[in-house]
Amino acid sequence: MQLPQIRMHQTYAQIGLRTVEPVQEIQQIPADLSIKQYPSKMNIDRKPSQLEIDQEQAWNELNLKKISVLSADMAEFSRQEGLEAIAQISQEGDQLARIEHKYDAIASIAAEKGNPEPADFNVAFIPSYGSVKIHYTPSEVSINWKQGGAEIEFTPHKPIHNYTPGKTKVYLRQMQDLQIDFVGLNVNYKL
Repeated sequence: MQLPQIRMHQTYAQIGLRTVEPVQEIQQIPADLSIKQYPSKMNIDRKPSQLEIDQEQAWNELNLKKISVLSADMAEFSRQEGLEAIAQISQEGDQLARIEHKYDAIASIAAEKGNPEPADFNVAFIPSYGSVKIHYTPSEVSINWKQGGAEIEFTPHKPIHNYTPGKTKVYLRQMQDLQIDFVGLNVNYKL
């Protein structure tokens, strides 16, 4: 004998999801950058050195004088020689005037002129030491420095942002189901 049985078969419901992903776009425009550069400036001011050589005294000692100096010296020399000649003639005239006092003036004058004084002969360095004057002024350098700079202008831009939200669709992929069967004792009934 067979016992009656109840058989149940169940199918669960299944949910399905359809998803569209969200889309996000970000575009960044580079910032505007402007740079102005000002160069540095440097000025160098240089005064040249000076060398002064005064050799006029040396030329004069070598008797290579300027014409104006030579003329003045010759005039002075001539005046001096003239004065000395006048003094000598006057002295000789005084000696000749003493003839009346039985003075042998002519013999005395002849003795003086017959035995002249020895010539002045000296060894000297021509030109003499220190006759050339040298003066040196070194050069001067002046440096002026002005530092340059930079001017920077910066303009930022906002990013361009686009966003498309995603979507999710929920649907029933499989319906739930429950089947009950009765088996045995000639019961065959299906719900």
